[in-house]
Amino acid sequence: MAESSELFELKNFFAIGSYQAAINAGSSIPQKNLSETDKITRDVYIYRSYIALGNHRFVLSDIKDSAPTALLAVKLLATYLSNPENKDIALITVKEWMSDGNSANNPVLQLVAATIYYHEENYEEAMRCVYQSNSLEGLAMLIQIYLKINRIDQAEKELKGMHQMDEDATITQIASAWVHIAQGGEKISEAQAIFQDMLEKYGASVLLLNGIGICLMHQRKYNEAEKYFLQALEKNSSDPESIINLIASYQQTGKPNEIITRQINQLKTVVPSHWWLSNLKRAEENFDLHASQFAI
Repeated sequence: MAESSELFELKNFFAIGSYQAAINAGSSIPQKNLSETDKITRDVYIYRSYIALGNHRFVLSDIKDSAPTALLAVKLLATYLSNPENKDIALITVKEWMSDGNSANNPVLQLVAATIYYHEENYEEAMRCVYQSNSLEGLAMLIQIYLKINRIDQAEKELKGMHQMDEDATITQIASAWVHIAQGGEKISEAQAIFQDMLEKYGASVLLLNGIGICLMHQRKYNEAEKYFLQALEKNSSDPESIINLIASYQQTGKPNEIITRQINQLKTVVPSHWWLSNLKRAEENFDLHASQFAI
């Protein structure tokens, strides 16, 4: 009962991407109200929120090497994300831990491992980490992977499992919106309604604002979508997904090239190794290659 009552708000804020609110909610829970297991769960969400806010150094320094497996897994995620030079050691470590029968069954480690492999675009290995997960977050991660590889049918199957576990959970509703967007058509309005309902209940977050904006883009309401992306950037000017979505809306509404270029440069400053930039560079190189064949 402690987790459902004391940790609900913390988990809820984390699910909608309100990370500072999650930190505040978790930090305000009286220690006496939590079991030892719930204390670990609380700390996992708090540290993951710091990571989401880009505060990797704090997580790396605050989690001790003697911490429980779940917290060490979060520290490993911070290691992986903090510096490109740390990626190799993080990949070696996660492989070792996932090969250890004692640690491999830890749901937080499974989720962290899947997240790391997802970032590496190794979707098969990411899927293997959470394939038999019995947690809502594990299933949500699996859905995200299936959507990434265009297996909507499998994503729909896993979503049914989430609904059977807890259809009212915020993370289940968010996952439902992801799947609805992938399904397209009339489902887009259902996804928008979910994001809008969450926003009205719990307040605006970067995740919810982008969700609504994406739904509006699918409905070709580009000017309206742009407003939501700008609101998201007001909350976090360094959020790469908001920048990318804003670029897409600018392109659709015919904004001047210098405005679009400014946003691309902002993305290069924030996350120079982002996959979107890699794809853009590859497309530009292919264009130059083919254009050169027609040069006079």
